[in-house]
Amino acid sequence: MNFEEQVKLAIKGNEKAFENLMDACKEGLYRTAFAYVKNEQDAVDIFQETVYKAYISIDKLKEAKYFKTWITKILINNAINFINKNKKIVYTTEDFSNSIDSYEGNSIDEKLDIMSSIDKLEDKYKSVIILKYFQDLTITEISEVLNYPVGTVKTYLNKALSKLRVFMNEEII
Repeated sequence: MNFEEQVKLAIKGNEKAFENLMDACKEGLYRTAFAYVKNEQDAVDIFQETVYKAYISIDKLKEAKYFKTWITKILINNAINFINKNKKIVYTTEDFSNSIDSYEGNSIDEKLDIMSSIDKLEDKYKSVIILKYFQDLTITEISEVLNYPVGTVKTYLNKALSKLRVFMNEEII
């Protein structure tokens, strides 16, 4: 059974289909949540809140092909709400390093530098980078999630990458 068929079954109330969808999406959603909050437990909480909200409102999803976009929007809104509620977030290196081990890089210091540099970006650039490189979304999918034109997403991605290069060079020096 393909992904869209699973979504259609979930919309009709099939709990097993919804569970299968969550299993298929959980890693990408968790990585996205973690990229926003930099804390394992908070990312898990955001993910769980996203699953709950998706479960109670999946019948409102109009087109099955937009499921990933729809659930990613829910997750991003939950993450932003969480951050706004908790303006002062404490980052711990241990939580941070354990969760980013799966990302490519030569050393943990490199990974921390990259994540630190992403944090320095403006929110609009940070969101595009997170969706592109943590969720592996296409430019078109990012434009749907963020409600930006495709050209704007491309511009933000290029500007974000340029700023990251500058940040990374500053940290090396």
